Amino acid sequence: MRNAVICGAVAVSAGMLHPATAGAQTAAQPDSAVIEVNVDAPRDGVTKTSAGPVRGWQALTSASATKIETPLLNLPQAVTVLPRQAIEAQGAVSQSEAMRNVSAVQPPQTTALGQVYPSVRGFNGERFVDGLPNYYDNGDRDSLANVERIEVLKGPASILYQGGPNPVGGVVNVVSKMPSLIPSYQFGVTAGGYGKLNPWFDLNVPVSKDSTVLFRVTGSYERTGTQIDGLDRRSYELNPTLVLTNNEGTKLTLQARLSHREQQDYAGLPAVGTLDRSTFRIDPSLFSADRDLPNGRTDYKAVTGRIDHTFNEVWSAFASVRASRSDFHEPTQFVLGQTPSLPPSTFLVWNGFLGERNTEVSANANLAGKFDFGPIRNRVLFSADINRVTDVGRLDGTPAAFVDFTNPNFPAYVKPVPGPFTTFTDIDNVYVQSGLTAQWQASLWERVHLLTALRLAEVDIRSRELTTASSFHTQESKVLPRIGASVEVVKGVSVFADYTEGLRAVPFFNGPTAPRPEQSRQSQAGVKLDLPYGFSASFALFDLRLTDVPTANPIVPGQQIQSGEQRSRGFEADMVWQPNANWSFLGSYARVDARYTRNTVIAEGNVVEGVPRDSGRLWGTYRVTDGRFAGLSVGAGFQAQSRVAITNANDYFAPGFATVDARIGYDRDTWSVALTGKNLGDRFYWVRQPYLDGRVAPGEGRTVYLSLTARM
Repeated sequence: MRNAVICGAVAVSAGMLHPATAGAQTAAQPDSAVIEVNVDAPRDGVTKTSAGPVRGWQALTSASATKIETPLLNLPQAVTVLPRQAIEAQGAVSQSEAMRNVSAVQPPQTTALGQVYPSVRGFNGERFVDGLPNYYDNGDRDSLANVERIEVLKGPASILYQGGPNPVGGVVNVVSKMPSLIPSYQFGVTAGGYGKLNPWFDLNVPVSKDSTVLFRVTGSYERTGTQIDGLDRRSYELNPTLVLTNNEGTKLTLQARLSHREQQDYAGLPAVGTLDRSTFRIDPSLFSADRDLPNGRTDYKAVTGRIDHTFNEVWSAFASVRASRSDFHEPTQFVLGQTPSLPPSTFLVWNGFLGERNTEVSANANLAGKFDFGPIRNRVLFSADINRVTDVGRLDGTPAAFVDFTNPNFPAYVKPVPGPFTTFTDIDNVYVQSGLTAQWQASLWERVHLLTALRLAEVDIRSRELTTASSFHTQESKVLPRIGASVEVVKGVSVFADYTEGLRAVPFFNGPTAPRPEQSRQSQAGVKLDLPYGFSASFALFDLRLTDVPTANPIVPGQQIQSGEQRSRGFEADMVWQPNANWSFLGSYARVDARYTRNTVIAEGNVVEGVPRDSGRLWGTYRVTDGRFAGLSVGAGFQAQSRVAITNANDYFAPGFATVDARIGYDRDTWSVALTGKNLGDRFYWVRQPYLDGRVAPGEGRTVYLSLTARM
């Protein structure tokens, strides 16, 4: 199976290296096969970006959903796109903050060092970059310096995005900035609350006068404190991109990324003493470890190549390959469990160390065709992909000291020495996920839009646990279907329905036999709007189920079996309203009921940890477009969510909260300035910290940032 995938990818890529035989070629090479979009309606005011056309805060198309750029109104799937204009209008300072604009998405906590993922529709999602996975998502995962847009695909995405550890809830695809024909030079800095300093640059340089060589490089550095006493973070990234084209249908894009993040590891706080204060209280801002704990660090280095080629008016092809290496170095101190080891308030603190290195190679090749039969417009895609990850790591831990958390005096950190009684896990794993996909999109009379796909997917996992001298090999293939339809019942109003299945590898398992891949299936239906006066929206009902989930063996202690099941269902809504050139509004709401429906340890019916039942976001901006104050903008908004479970046992919940943000900005042709306030009411709230079985951390208090940008 894997050999077939590799051969298919090589064959398609090799074909693209030969000149096109047909004469119908365009001067500008598209990034992918495109379904035409009417951007000339009088009310549009459309801007064409390297990632697709946008109308202010509204993206009109998505290339992530099907790998073929398609109008969002025609897609039988809930897809939310955040253009850069919407992100900048709110003064977002991280990708995690930007993700809060999307319904049913819970972003990773910025206080976590690494190896954290967004939650989509109640289950773990995966952050891809330019359509390719990043296993563990190490390095500086939050910088916005190189982000053109963020596209969120809801539900299992294995039909086109099999790779990484967790693409079950959905895929958050970050689309990078690309070189353009017009030179531009931007420099900026954001500074303010918690001592934040974040300079960045964006240089777009057309190297040749005939536009055959284009270059762009972005970069950023961040130094900031946090709401945790003494917890500081430093990160940087550098993203050069080179585009070579013959302006006759062939384009080669080369990208590199160097990314680094470092901070002391923050394990969060136990629930007793924070959420439960009946017997004692823990200072919410306490850094729960030695103040001199060495910094943890995570690094990511990657090179990516993509080739696009148009053969003729019917056929085109594109292929991508990325090779990367990431390192994770985490000295830590932590406590086990939520309750004191010695009542009333004393916990046993452990010293720990996690060291891990991953190498990853991802490749995909795609052949796209477009042809019409009478009133039926057809788009086909044949795709082959493979993702290979080597994962080598070890976790060591030893008890350090008992600490009273009401008057803490943490022991000096001592790195644990590996040994038979101190090493928890020592892995040497290889994960290979691959597949062949055939996809058909058809539009009938410009009103009925069909999407069907079949994928032959394979999961191949080789796992070695050196501490127990155990190993397993999982190799399983399955045909995954997808079928959906969207019908434009009246102009600008579409109803849609979709069914898809997914496959997820189980890399860590302790059972009597090799684990099977987890299975997922999703049904969704909804309504999409693209109406006059700049109103667009998407409403969806969904039902997502996950089976073959590992759970504890009730007969053999310490072993696992695959009898667990989880289910998430709910309603979500995303909206953009731009009634005129002055006003813009963005809103989202989700009601998600994610539960354990079958488990040998967790009570059936328990809600999935970290997932609020209700959550939402609303933001509005007013811009002055003429007169002496032209360029002035004022915006404000709030976000809110209901309580979340901290652990899967549902014994502790972090209460719901709502916060208010605001921004005032002034934009001129060559410079801009903005003042942004977060959590203006200084509302105190708890969030779930993704550490061990779940911890808590205080949310960010009131912060104010000043942003300056110079453009040339």
